Amino acid sequence: MAKNNNFSKKAIIVSGIPRTATTIVGKVISEKASLNTIYEPFNYGQGLISVDINYYVPESNISLKDFDLIFNNLLEFKGQFKVGLKKNDLFYKRVIKKIIGNESSISFKKAKYFSRKNGFLIKDPFLLFCSEYLSNKYKIIICERPLLPLAGSFKRMSWIFNENDRLLSDLNHLDSKFVENDLKIDKMINKNISKEVIGAVKFFSIYHLYKKRLTVKNNIYFFNQNELSINPHKSISSLLNWLKIDTSNQDINFLVKKISSSSSKNVNPKKGIQHDKFYNKKFANKYYETFINEDEFEFINTCEEIICSGGEI
Repeated sequence: MAKNNNFSKKAIIVSGIPRTATTIVGKVISEKASLNTIYEPFNYGQGLISVDINYYVPESNISLKDFDLIFNNLLEFKGQFKVGLKKNDLFYKRVIKKIIGNESSISFKKAKYFSRKNGFLIKDPFLLFCSEYLSNKYKIIICERPLLPLAGSFKRMSWIFNENDRLLSDLNHLDSKFVENDLKIDKMINKNISKEVIGAVKFFSIYHLYKKRLTVKNNIYFFNQNELSINPHKSISSLLNWLKIDTSNQDINFLVKKISSSSSKNVNPKKGIQHDKFYNKKFANKYYETFINEDEFEFINTCEEIICSGGEI
């Protein structure tokens, strides 16, 4: 199929801390909007070759000129992607990545060569700290999640926030409180608190300080993952209304059924499976109890109460 070059350069960006339903939100929008969906092009491990770190902060760790070049090239379907091999990839997965591509490069190729859709949906948590800048031109959806289930999800996936120290340095020019809060978190840590939980808490703290810069922006919608699990019909309807996408009750019912796995009796996702499709999503913010110990529970609750009240750690 020949590519239609008369496409619109408009873009919707779905971002947020990883494990906050960015993938689900991207799927919901792509079901109802005629947009080319590109998956994590700014993911250093598998995205564009021109991306050299995770979590760009325009005018700090990258100039506006260089960031605009990468982003605008993406909207012009220019750019090459990394192979994206991981140490724990099975043999067959390595072969697929080398021959066909990874999730990011495949989504780019599908949009470039096989789609006649107008505009772009870019699903990418790694654009989180570009939101302030990008919102001047594009609509941004930022996904949020309560800290307890977020930390539980990080621990389930064995994820460590490796970018913390570097990102603190990059954000310090915006506000010295980023570093000050990190030092105070360190003083509250004991040996029974895992690195995954510490990473989630530190990421959560950084995000909420950064969020203060975003609340004055008209083009940013804060999507609450907890509300999605409690009342998915209202949550999805509100999001699509904000995007001015017409939907019927039948459309909403279809989307809810598609993303919720509501017929499943499984209340816990499998450990290490990033997007487990076979557990009931209404339990998404309850399964943390399986992974979080008592010290971590107290640590998380104390930090979240202070952070979300607007105070400092």
